[in-house]
Amino acid sequence: MSEETDDLTRKTREKDFHNKTFAHSVRDDAQRFYSVMQPSSDYFESQLMSRAAGSTVLEYGCGPGTHSFRLAAVAKRVIGIDISDVAIDQARQRAKARGVENTEFHVMDAERLTLPDASLDLVCGRAIVHHLDVPRCFSTVSRVLKPGGSALFHEPLGYNPLINLYRKITPKMRTVDEHPLLRCDLETARKYFHRVEMHPFVLTSLGAVAFNGTALFQPALRTLSALDSALFHLPFVPLLAWTSVWILQDPKK
Repeated sequence: MSEETDDLTRKTREKDFHNKTFAHSVRDDAQRFYSVMQPSSDYFESQLMSRAAGSTVLEYGCGPGTHSFRLAAVAKRVIGIDISDVAIDQARQRAKARGVENTEFHVMDAERLTLPDASLDLVCGRAIVHHLDVPRCFSTVSRVLKPGGSALFHEPLGYNPLINLYRKITPKMRTVDEHPLLRCDLETARKYFHRVEMHPFVLTSLGAVAFNGTALFQPALRTLSALDSALFHLPFVPLLAWTSVWILQDPKK
């Protein structure tokens, strides 16, 4: 099989999986686990909204408009792209229903953006990079960003053995092609951006799942998240985090 054919097959699998995901919400049963990601989500969104004011923003792998409509309230222009035509149809319908005029949504290959060079101030995405060919992703993102622009991604990491066991026993929740990010992906990011930061989240705080749905959940999550913050100052421990926020700044041209 040629590289081009294999590439097309991979993207077809991704499109079919995400069309099913957006149409039927196949991950609803896992929400009790995702609830412990709240601190990382809060950090990601605070960074995102503070950088988006007055900017031209691309939501990279937007789904049905995960962040686009919040961004539209502060950004000059918001573009959303996704490989899933189902997701893009949903996003367009939501924009029309809400009367949001400074957004636009397109079915587009995230590895080969058809947007002009240096046309964006900010690119953001959640759980998208680990579905892609990482060098192609960072290359195309750096190309469309203006000098001094930045990219923010909320992505899983691939070193925690317990998380990897969970991934192994729940194969229907993910595609065969996705790959939680590794140290080599950080090094790839540094080839395309002058400044690269990786902020880790969720280690011991995964234990708060045991209290989900009770009054103890939030206190447990706060306490364990504080413990995580202390542990992440130790060598190599950040790589054991479940999830992370990547801040890539000043693209190399």
